[in-house]
Amino acid sequence: MNTRVAVALTVGLIAVLAVIGGIVLLPRNREATDDGITDPRERLKALRSLPYTLLSSETVDPERSGVVIHDADEAWPGYNLYATGISGGVVLMDMDGRTVHRWQDPGESPGPALLPVLLDGGDVLIIQKFRGLIRLDWNSNIVWHKTMIPHHDISFLPDSTFYVLDAEVKRHRGLMVKFPTIVHMNLDSEVIGVWSASESLDDIIENLDTRSFLDTILDGLLAEYGPTEGRKRLPPELLDEDEEVSRSVHDYFHANTLAVLKDNPLCRRDERFKPGNILTCFRNVNQVLILEEETKRVVWSWGEGVLQWPHHPTMIENGNILIFDNGIERKHSRLLEVNPLTGVIEWEYVADPPESFFTRTRGSCQRLPNGNTLVCESNNGRCFEITRGGEIVWEWLNPATTEGHRELIYRIERLPPSAVEPLLNQS
Repeated sequence: MNTRVAVALTVGLIAVLAVIGGIVLLPRNREATDDGITDPRERLKALRSLPYTLLSSETVDPERSGVVIHDADEAWPGYNLYATGISGGVVLMDMDGRTVHRWQDPGESPGPALLPVLLDGGDVLIIQKFRGLIRLDWNSNIVWHKTMIPHHDISFLPDSTFYVLDAEVKRHRGLMVKFPTIVHMNLDSEVIGVWSASESLDDIIENLDTRSFLDTILDGLLAEYGPTEGRKRLPPELLDEDEEVSRSVHDYFHANTLAVLKDNPLCRRDERFKPGNILTCFRNVNQVLILEEETKRVVWSWGEGVLQWPHHPTMIENGNILIFDNGIERKHSRLLEVNPLTGVIEWEYVADPPESFFTRTRGSCQRLPNGNTLVCESNNGRCFEITRGGEIVWEWLNPATTEGHRELIYRIERLPPSAVEPLLNQS
């Protein structure tokens, strides 16, 4: 039986479970996960909160840089927005790789820029590592700067307020553990509300597959090394014998996406997908999920046993969810389009050969209006656009290098000409 048939049979079973249980879930608390790591200590080490590198591991081929493929008849025209990473800037680039506008944090020590969001009028919101959340106007003047621990994503609501991922570190079962929070803010940087994954842990455990959860891993360690009395903390002797483990900060979920659902074909059939609900991704537990807008309770989830450290799920026009599946154990990445009502994978992209497309961390994918998909292979500083059939019709390699290594790109976004050209004309 080939892999695709096996996957189809598996997701068919998932669809039956969805009808019975109302939420697509896989069997819980299985002893080993599908990421190939079975030793509890190694799994615990994999959850350590480590800093991202900002450079590709391979040296740059000077003959391949910038736009190397551009099929103007097949690629969707627009402008590409991305953060430059190390220098703390943001670039708006045309389809030929020319910079048409650039924002640069005027501070003396700007942190690496990770994610920009273009606002009406030409301002940008930027998540900056070490510095916080910053808003720059079109001329790179600082409108405001908010000191916080923002990471990964920002998503706007119809009233022009927005959610941003933040983080808090708490002691959990004898370890220092980082939990994601979702901060609701307005464009004047005022905080409207905060949702805490730590405070909602009981609800999350009740509604998600827990086989990759930090608590499941700790339970495995307790069962192996004992004693298990109380099952609330690691035994002191374990901390004493492995001080590195006890002193590390561990990342429980590693949330990496926020997407506020818009009107979609599913919302009139199933209220779990109603506009305003929040689509997010918990990388370390291999699941994408939806939180109800009002209560922030989990109403839908999918992915454990199929995904390996995924990123950037988005609901596309037909109501399916597009996901960047990194594949840390497979050693090749892929894109999946999943029907959230049935769990059926309706479209998949795997490169030929598969290992030619792989980023262990980060990664993004954007479904474009013409049906193509824009992909960011982050750790290689490579972005490309593919057709439904997998043909590459646009490809760009980040020309920015440091010491012979290409700078990484966390995410790239294709913007329509109507959103950009009025700004360029007023410059």
